[in-house]
Amino acid sequence: MNEAKRLFEHTFATNYMSLKSILLSQEKAAEQALEFAKLVIQSENIGASLIEQWSLEMYMKYNVGIAIIKTPVLRSEEEEKWYNPQLLMGSFFWNRYRDYLIRVKHWDQEAVGSIDDSTNEIMRSLGNPEDTNPFDKRGLVLGYVQSGKTANFTGLINKVYDIGYKLVIVLSGVHNDLRAQTQLRLDEEVIGSRVDKTGKPVGVAQIFANTPDHIISSWTTVERDISSEPSGMFNLNQRTLMVVKKNSIVLESLKNQLEYQKKLFSLDIPVLIIDDEADQASVDTSKDEDPKTINKLIRQILEVFDRRCYVGYTATPFANLLISAEAKTEDEGKDLYPKDFLVGLPKPKEYCGPEEFFNVEEEADDPRPSLIRPLKDTDIEVFTGIKTKGDADKFEEVPPQMEDSILSFLLTIAVRNLRGHRNKHNSMLIHTSRFKDVQSSVKEGVDKVFKEIITQIRFNENSMIVNELKELYEKDIVSTSRAWPGDIQEFSWGEVYKELKENCNKVRVFEINGNSKDALDYHQYKEDGLNVIAVGGDKLSRGLTLEGLSITYYFRNTLMYDTLMQMGRWFGYRKGYMDLCRIYTSAEIASNFEHLAIAMIELRREFDRLANAKKTPLEYAVKMLSHPTMTLTSPLKMRNASITNVIYRLTLQQTRIYENKESFFSHNMKVTEALINKLSSDFKKIRIGSGKTGYYIAQKVGVDKVITFLSEYKTSQGADKVDSTKIVNYIQQVNDIGELLNWNVAVVEGDPSDKSGLKKFPVRLGTLELSSAVVRGVKAEEYNNQGQAKIDIRAIVASRQEFIDLNQVEIKNMKDKDKIRKLRPKKNGMLLIYPLHPKVKVFDDLGFAFSKNMVPIGIAISFPDSDLDDSKIYEVNKTIK
Repeated sequence: MNEAKRLFEHTFATNYMSLKSILLSQEKAAEQALEFAKLVIQSENIGASLIEQWSLEMYMKYNVGIAIIKTPVLRSEEEEKWYNPQLLMGSFFWNRYRDYLIRVKHWDQEAVGSIDDSTNEIMRSLGNPEDTNPFDKRGLVLGYVQSGKTANFTGLINKVYDIGYKLVIVLSGVHNDLRAQTQLRLDEEVIGSRVDKTGKPVGVAQIFANTPDHIISSWTTVERDISSEPSGMFNLNQRTLMVVKKNSIVLESLKNQLEYQKKLFSLDIPVLIIDDEADQASVDTSKDEDPKTINKLIRQILEVFDRRCYVGYTATPFANLLISAEAKTEDEGKDLYPKDFLVGLPKPKEYCGPEEFFNVEEEADDPRPSLIRPLKDTDIEVFTGIKTKGDADKFEEVPPQMEDSILSFLLTIAVRNLRGHRNKHNSMLIHTSRFKDVQSSVKEGVDKVFKEIITQIRFNENSMIVNELKELYEKDIVSTSRAWPGDIQEFSWGEVYKELKENCNKVRVFEINGNSKDALDYHQYKEDGLNVIAVGGDKLSRGLTLEGLSITYYFRNTLMYDTLMQMGRWFGYRKGYMDLCRIYTSAEIASNFEHLAIAMIELRREFDRLANAKKTPLEYAVKMLSHPTMTLTSPLKMRNASITNVIYRLTLQQTRIYENKESFFSHNMKVTEALINKLSSDFKKIRIGSGKTGYYIAQKVGVDKVITFLSEYKTSQGADKVDSTKIVNYIQQVNDIGELLNWNVAVVEGDPSDKSGLKKFPVRLGTLELSSAVVRGVKAEEYNNQGQAKIDIRAIVASRQEFIDLNQVEIKNMKDKDKIRKLRPKKNGMLLIYPLHPKVKVFDDLGFAFSKNMVPIGIAISFPDSDLDDSKIYEVNKTIK
């Protein structure tokens, strides 16, 4: 019976996935797939009721009727008409890979369907391999950090082999480890050449083995990259795959060998180059006409072939979109600008990205407990003094919170085991310096401390270390898991300690850099799971996957969005243990990351909006946030970017960052009082529903009064995305087209709850007497603001507070904030004023006296939609006309 059901499901799944790609509806595809499934088991004498039950299970398991999220795409021209998913009906490579994901890796249909849909969109943008005329296609695929981009381009490779491409070259990072990791993956999931120790096939060959007509040759292996000494080169007229490091010597050798092959065999074959981490090394950063070496060689390799496609994959596309769209040289041809298409991969199901780690919606009452553990001065001082590789000896011992992070990692392994994740990989990342000598010192110190920790766990139940573990478990792990969404199983300390004793000695400490022989070979430990503390730097900061990463100790700041994003390896799939993840880092880095997370969300929304509007890649100007000390990417990569205007439509802007100066707060108090006095007779006090918060609201305020206020109100110089000067500039622009002429202005009155433990703090704001200031910044209390020039108090606007002026009945069941903002007439803006409670620790520590007549003043502005021209945006490519 079990075998019959397995055959039934396999037949259904295989046919359903194929049919739904070419039929108009999932339901029709499912009906036909069920007919095939019933036919293959008709000789098994299975009762009609049981077949009906199995059929229902198939509909539920494979989400029949649930639409796959369509992949957003921007194209420079109409999609190529040569490609249709029907071409893959009965195909060898794609069908094998798809079945492998479902049957062996147990991916759900939604995830596989998403890969199918997105790779179809990429295929529609490539050249037709059967077309003998030259073609040159350039595109970019925008994914998420650690989100499965490799699985996507693996699917793409399988499809292009099915429809006639002969050569695929994968450019995989700048380190050997990442190249080897990618080669291993493609050996298993495209070539089908891997076997285990017993000789059994590994990867797609488990579905069906290669046939003589479906052999893929490779010039590279896990151990061997392209070299100047060819080893058994194969004729490129047959299917060939290469995984190549982005290294000048390697690429030069590859170019020479390809040119030799072309001349020897009169080659005219279609080629696809996939550039993994396309913003790294591939972008031309030269200041003159002569391209940088890696960029030059990639372009020269493309020029070898008349029928060529280049597809870059990245999670941080800033550099790729800011290079010149027109650059071209005689020897290298066109630059790698994605002139033909941009594809945005949908966020995968169960992927933990910026939204899961950070408060990207900027809601003051975000209920989720933070997973960030800010470093205190003791730890920070250890690493701020290490500035060169010669400072390696300054790392004398593991600081307190680094030791805490190691204890957290051991607890995470124990809890995951108890949750049923035994034999799964567990990783911890320690990244504090790019210098290998410093990494070696840190690894040595961690190794020493770790050995002492496991000795105490195993042999001294009453030791200080065990007591620290117990306290950390009860006060941090348990409390966070209880507050985390979902029903999470809780274990007693006795159960956890028993697990610690039995398994703590299975953890290894590795140093991952060129100085060390250690290697993150998860594949070698796939049966029992690898538990590893990885100490490293740049080698761990991009591309290389840290399986089961839960704890990160990170003290390595950067001033660039793309570098910072790639160094944050903590994004990825964390099913069943997201609540156990922790990031130990400085308050400044955490603030920069949250700022970046918000930027990434806005970038994706802008991408989706332009895709829906059928815009082209050359019309896509990247709308990003400004930042005082951060830029989108390297200045060399941004030489074609210019700053114009910001478009604030459908956004909420709120002040989070404040200057640590008494004059800053007193000035804003005065200009706010001036506005209040002008509007004193217009204010009416309201409450929303049964809420305790009071609002003094003035409606239909003329824009001149608001512009005067915003022109005088000080925002932290360059440090906040809320820049009053840019906002005033935007308001004046849209005034010219009849928008934002009328404003609702609301002053928020506080009502301290028992949770804050603070008493009411009365405030006199011009003619208004408020019973209390608003309590904000409680979650920022743990950050040390003493001596810092700027303080980040986090979000100040509570959920839906920006909508108090709208019809509450109309918006009651609406969740999409953009849709609610669209309800606000384009003529109307909303300004919220927050007198903030000065006794919150984040303000109370500043060292000067607040009073009833001077409290911190925060503001927030909710913008409606706008008809302002899209071209007036602020990080734009000057070569896009």
